[in-house]
Amino acid sequence: MEYYSTNLDKDLSHIIKGKYFDDWLDIVKEYLLHDEVQRRKLFKHHSGRLWDHMTEVSYYSYLLAKVKHADERVAAIAGLLHDFYPKAYKYTKELDDLDHDYVTDVRKMQLPHKMHAFTHGRAAAKNARKYFGDVIDDKIFSCIETHMFPLTVKVPKYQEGWIVQYIDKYLSIGLINRIRYKIDREEKK
Repeated sequence: MEYYSTNLDKDLSHIIKGKYFDDWLDIVKEYLLHDEVQRRKLFKHHSGRLWDHMTEVSYYSYLLAKVKHADERVAAIAGLLHDFYPKAYKYTKELDDLDHDYVTDVRKMQLPHKMHAFTHGRAAAKNARKYFGDVIDDKIFSCIETHMFPLTVKVPKYQEGWIVQYIDKYLSIGLINRIRYKIDREEKK
């Protein structure tokens, strides 16, 4: 399966594009076009692709940061990279064919405290810093690392961290419409 594409219109067709979509895209475009981020199209996440989840969390975190007068750039980048963990936790043949190292740990039994839900925040933060270096400052690193609170004991330190954590959870249970409604109301004022 060919995963890399510069056609972001097609790759982001799952996002309901609003008034601020282009502003968000200006912030995250260089990350979206990075080969390692593009590979997340081959990672499974719940019933879909990790790419779709990461981009949705990023976009809606950006929008909520705008409403809450938080740092939109931090929310957008941290939201995009919050699940940028280096190894898959679900097997896909396409990913295995691309690079077996991505799936080496999938079938290993793990102690509960070492399971994906408890460890991937820190792994994603470290991976983000590995690929994007100085852009991943302490604030973005913290937002990524703590997005699984309360499953992990580290509490988000920043408003943007709470935003990413909130959006991640609400997207996972399908309640994003509340935020869309608030943004739509704000746009009509």
